Amino acid sequence: MMNDATLHAPAPRLRYSLIAAFAGVAAMLGGCVSADSQQALQRAALAAAPMAAPMKGWQSPLRATHPLVGRIWEVESERYLSADELVEALATKRFVLLGEKHDNPDHHSLQLALVDALASSGRLAGISFEMLASPITPRLKTLPTRTFESANALAAYLEWDDRGWDWELYGPLVKRVVDLRIPIAAGNISRDQMSAMYSPASDEADKSAPPRSQQPLSSDALASLRADIDTSHCGMLPESQFDAMLRVQQGRDLEMARSLMALPSASGVRVLIAGNYHTRQDIGVPNYLFAADSARAPALERGDIVNVSLLEVATGELEPAAYLETSLGQASADYLWFTPALSDKDYCASLRGEG
Repeated sequence: MMNDATLHAPAPRLRYSLIAAFAGVAAMLGGCVSADSQQALQRAALAAAPMAAPMKGWQSPLRATHPLVGRIWEVESERYLSADELVEALATKRFVLLGEKHDNPDHHSLQLALVDALASSGRLAGISFEMLASPITPRLKTLPTRTFESANALAAYLEWDDRGWDWELYGPLVKRVVDLRIPIAAGNISRDQMSAMYSPASDEADKSAPPRSQQPLSSDALASLRADIDTSHCGMLPESQFDAMLRVQQGRDLEMARSLMALPSASGVRVLIAGNYHTRQDIGVPNYLFAADSARAPALERGDIVNVSLLEVATGELEPAAYLETSLGQASADYLWFTPALSDKDYCASLRGEG
């Protein structure tokens, strides 16, 4: 069970029949139900749904009273789960990808709780971090033989890039995994590899990107990824850099997949800590696990890989499905865990000098 020291569930567990009943009422009323009435039904269902939050409470300041906050949505069954039900489901899988918004402290607290729960179940085989790059791998292999006088000493040994990844947010989870003697893998490419990918003729770029014969994404998925790269750069990225950025994105996803495959234990659950975009089922790391090393993952099936997307709630949006990307005919996530938001800052406006 999920340890009450890390998570609490103040609302009673919701029986699936209750959600089905609310959905059935809405279906029977059909077009006679106003938007306000539909929202009222959604709020009633959410009020009864299981809720799980960090024991120390939510740290992000925005929309903490939003009805979806603390709810866990299972995409396939379209129902809300308790934290214990989520852990029980995750413990049966081979690969569990825990997504995050990097700067949201609540996402890190919930990831730590999930990792603790998987470790307590005896099913945690290893963990890979997007935040660690491949050159640190030799040091990762020595961690079981070392002790550290402080979390900062551990960060120094790992040459943690605190400018890119706030150690105050990531340190508790990294230290916990080290203390548990759980194998750790580096999920990111090196700076040199990244630079090489901007020069497609280089040998290093060829080794870091998926071979054309093993391209795990369809042409539609690649087009979607390319469009998202443009959007994520606020439409300000020169088109001449699109191909290079696409190689980098794919190279990083492939490296994360390879790092999961390289973890020493073939049994138990292998976990990835990465940004939500990398963990997406439709265009992210799950697709590269099949291409990474088929000899080390015999009979790997899509059901062996699940992801949990930790998502900030949006104002006025109570429908979980609205937070999914399904443009390619496949849902981007298996489980959604909703949290308050950290900021409403318009990053694109800042880049354009508007704010």
